[in-house]
Amino acid sequence: MPNLADSILFLEDDELTFPAEFDRNLQSVIHLPGFNEVRGIVIGRFQKVSEISKNALEEIIKTKEKLNHLPVIANVDFGHTDPKVTFPIGGVATIEANDKAKITISEH
Repeated sequence: MPNLADSILFLEDDELTFPAEFDRNLQSVIHLPGFNEVRGIVIGRFQKVSEISKNALEEIIKTKEKLNHLPVIANVDFGHTDPKVTFPIGGVATIEANDKAKITISEH
């Protein structure tokens, strides 16, 4: 298990995911050792067949008390959808989840 201290998690899922499954998967991530040191979460856009709407995703996130203090950005174009952005693994990232979401990645 990688060290989660000061990390930003980039989470995505495939077309077989449905709201209850993503809810369980997200809760499993929250239970990981060191999750309390995570600094933010970026969630990839879901495929239409998954039927995870913006409202469903917002409700899932609201039920996770440990996410209340974290910036969470969702519906980002990476993972199993097109178009997609490729993020480098191991780079340094910052996110802002205010009125306008912003993700910045540098090499170090």
